[in-house]
Amino acid sequence: MAFNIPTTAASVAQILANIESKINQTSPLLPKAFNRVLSVALGLAITGLYKYASERAKQNLVLTATGIDLERLGADRGVIRKAATAAVNTATLPATDGTVIPVTASFTANVNGLRYFNNSAATAAGGIATLTLTAEQSGSAGSLAISDTLAIGAQIAGATTLATVTAIISDGTDLEDQEVYRARVLTAYRAKTGGANSADYRIWSEEVSGVKRAYPYAGGPIDQVVPTPPERTVYIESTIGVDPEGVPTQALLDAVRANIITDPITNLERQPLGLTNDTLFVEPIIRLSIHVTVLNLQVDASKETQAKADITAALDLYFSQVIMFVAGLDFIDDKNDILTIASIGGVVDDALKATGGTITSVAFGLDVNVDKLRYTLIPGQLPKTGPLLYA
Repeated sequence: MAFNIPTTAASVAQILANIESKINQTSPLLPKAFNRVLSVALGLAITGLYKYASERAKQNLVLTATGIDLERLGADRGVIRKAATAAVNTATLPATDGTVIPVTASFTANVNGLRYFNNSAATAAGGIATLTLTAEQSGSAGSLAISDTLAIGAQIAGATTLATVTAIISDGTDLEDQEVYRARVLTAYRAKTGGANSADYRIWSEEVSGVKRAYPYAGGPIDQVVPTPPERTVYIESTIGVDPEGVPTQALLDAVRANIITDPITNLERQPLGLTNDTLFVEPIIRLSIHVTVLNLQVDASKETQAKADITAALDLYFSQVIMFVAGLDFIDDKNDILTIASIGGVVDDALKATGGTITSVAFGLDVNVDKLRYTLIPGQLPKTGPLLYA
């Protein structure tokens, strides 16, 4: 049953009626009559209390909690929100041999205006001082690229004033997105963990910074000819900070594997008897291009460009929400792993409402042969908008 907050007017009327009932007389109609003023003041207070109670009730549920309240719910299940991290880079500074660049030295990047500090004192050799610089500010804004330059904060005798980035040790990362974190917390609340089951593998994988979602399956990779029972495969989708399409780097896959095998806090092995490193496969997701043909688009010529842009944006959003389903782990009401002509056509129709356009139908496929009526994602696959044609 839905919870409805009474309007302030309804509360005021109810309070006034209660007062009049207790004193057995009606109040004057004058707006400044004491009982009416008191009723308005109490009605406003009651509305505020209702809204506060409603908000606090939402903060006790994973589906509706936000901010620190969501983090509290996650901490109750051992799921900690990934903190922002600072970028760390290697840079070189031309300097006379023997010149010491102290640990207190600061630099300002020309590309973003942010400050970076030298991690440890460095002594120049061969005309170069090699520095390890960490951004003062955590987050992706502090990430630099090779060849970016940084100006020294205070002149050091024997050294030039401009350092150059020569290697990226680690890029900065932002505080974990709230909705990505919510998905991890939901897994911990809904799933039954233990014995290195699929829920454990998802939780352990998603603890690693840079992982957006993990899809654990029994058996080996889908392209393996003869899978054997002890094998397990975890497909990893990265955050867009790692890759715009969510395809993880090998370094991220290695970090996930290490986190699955060994608890980073206790350094104890997480693998139960019979499950070994040799039978664990940590694989990148595959972005599957979906070829779509829109048939007989009819729209005012002045709105055609906008209509096509709306269709592309709508398909991008739709395909981003179609994901693999892990039976026994994912919530059945969240199952959304099937592409159909009807669903894609509905997306295009909705996108055309703003411009008043119409279409006859759509066709889709995995290549130039747009011959599919229905397609179910297999383990490892996540779709994206591929070539979009109009016929």
